[in-house]
Amino acid sequence: MSQSSSAPEAALVDSLLALFAQGRLNEAGVLARQLIATCPHWGFGFKALAITLQVQGDVNAALAATLEAARLLPDDAEVHNNLGLVLSSLNRSVEAEAALRRALALSSDYAEAHNNLAIALLEQDRPAAATASLRRALELKPDYVKARNKLGLALQAQGRMGEAVLAYRASLALHPLYAEAHSNLLLCLSQLESVDAAALTAEQQRYADCFEAPLRPHWPAHPNGRDPERVLRIGVVSGDLREHPVAALVEPVLAALASSARLTLHAYSNHAVHDQVSARLRQHFAGWTPVVGWDDAAVAARIAADAIDVLIDLSGHTAHNRLPVFARKPAPVQASSIGYPGSTGLAAIDYYLTDPYMLPPGQFDQQFSEALVHLPLARPRAPAALAPPVNRLPAIDNGYLTFGSFNRPGKLSRTVVALWSQLLRALPTARMLIGAMPADLSHDELASLFALNGVARQRLDFVPRTDMAAYLALHRRVDVCLDSFPCTGGTTTLHALYMGVPTLTLAGASAAGHQGVGILRHLGLPRFVAADGGEFVAIGAALAHDLDALAAIRASLRGRFAGAPGDAVDGGPHGVELALRAMWRRWCEGLPPAPLRIGPAT
Repeated sequence: MSQSSSAPEAALVDSLLALFAQGRLNEAGVLARQLIATCPHWGFGFKALAITLQVQGDVNAALAATLEAARLLPDDAEVHNNLGLVLSSLNRSVEAEAALRRALALSSDYAEAHNNLAIALLEQDRPAAATASLRRALELKPDYVKARNKLGLALQAQGRMGEAVLAYRASLALHPLYAEAHSNLLLCLSQLESVDAAALTAEQQRYADCFEAPLRPHWPAHPNGRDPERVLRIGVVSGDLREHPVAALVEPVLAALASSARLTLHAYSNHAVHDQVSARLRQHFAGWTPVVGWDDAAVAARIAADAIDVLIDLSGHTAHNRLPVFARKPAPVQASSIGYPGSTGLAAIDYYLTDPYMLPPGQFDQQFSEALVHLPLARPRAPAALAPPVNRLPAIDNGYLTFGSFNRPGKLSRTVVALWSQLLRALPTARMLIGAMPADLSHDELASLFALNGVARQRLDFVPRTDMAAYLALHRRVDVCLDSFPCTGGTTTLHALYMGVPTLTLAGASAAGHQGVGILRHLGLPRFVAADGGEFVAIGAALAHDLDALAAIRASLRGRFAGAPGDAVDGGPHGVELALRAMWRRWCEGLPPAPLRIGPAT
């Protein structure tokens, strides 16, 4: 933080700057408030206070202070940069862009503002523009670690996966202990066909070597009482306890768990946004602690002070995760689930919650450092409130099949396009709708890949990413979705099925490649699972010759969400409670984590 000019209360300002330099933010905040009280019309105090509040995670208060600083210091580029960063953290990306462009108008060589502008552009689904901003930031500051990490995200959003990997590795070369970059690298590698399960497992182990191994000698001896049947304190750590697909999936489970007299739930929310979904979810928790801005040691200390018995990660190696907190082993039993389709790599996380369809017992165990807990089958969830009615099969009126894809462009590799093109060549009248395209990304490169594989541009419809309601409505134009590989769709497949659109998937050899298989088998659609590329094309081509059967499937799919096969089993939330108790009993008995199969008698 800089002081733009000489000012009153020079001694107070000098003390304030010294506290910032020493990282003593609580004391700096106290002095900033004192400076505001002494000189309320001088913006430096508001500027200083805003920075302390933002770092401490009180983003809404930081926004108010930054807005006042910007009013009082309209020509201070640093203030406008800070304003843009706060607005971005609150998902107000259009306002953030305006503030950051103001900062750059005042100081065009401001590397941090170029980086933060890229963050706002990425939030607006404009990765090409974000890439340009990040490259400018790196021209100005070649060792800018955060910019190299963000460059990986921007490249990944454009489907330039190999370049994204290089950007993440460059970031880690500069800062080997940059956990966010390493998680981004792992997520990117899980989507690359050139990276097999063994290579991904090795990279997960490197993550553990960096962030967990130095902490293992310091893991606490947990004082939690070893009573196997007492009321359990369950902690949930996530950056997605807000309007987010993860929240939609876990809300029914949390509601049921909260009603149990044998559990109390405690949330540790790692996102600045607290929206209507957050407010609704909060009702299910006995304790709710926002941990944005807290360092890992502080979060771990809070979890330990709350005497959490079982701590659950709902992010894995996705955005806003707090896996380095789990690496400190703040709770005696720790588990992961949902957010990331694969292992965290951490020995500190004992279990991974799944089911027999998603990860069949014995088939994927070696890809996980965690012991797999196979829950009873649970009913798949989908966004019923926003979904329009299912329409009749479009092919009946069109006279041809329309295939669709709503997976991120990063999943649409040359090999994926080549296989889809085989199917389109087998059905010369068929068309394909490709949704979820970034707003500022040209379709030419992807269209040229299809052209190289014998599919003309005229057969392709590209649709930009849109809001949830419009996105769901696009499925009314699609007969069958085609899945990506080796990382298959998860939430996108559920959305399509809820709209009556089955997804043709290729069974993969990794956990990430088996998501589609699990979802389709849940809903009784094994005929849409292909063992190899030849079968993928054969299944897809055969659909064109039996539109009545396809229409019947479309008409039945939404009803299957209300009566999925798993409903006949002791499934869903009750199975999760049984799993929590089974994991806890093993710890009480002094037994190590082991694979578990949860059923009514567990």
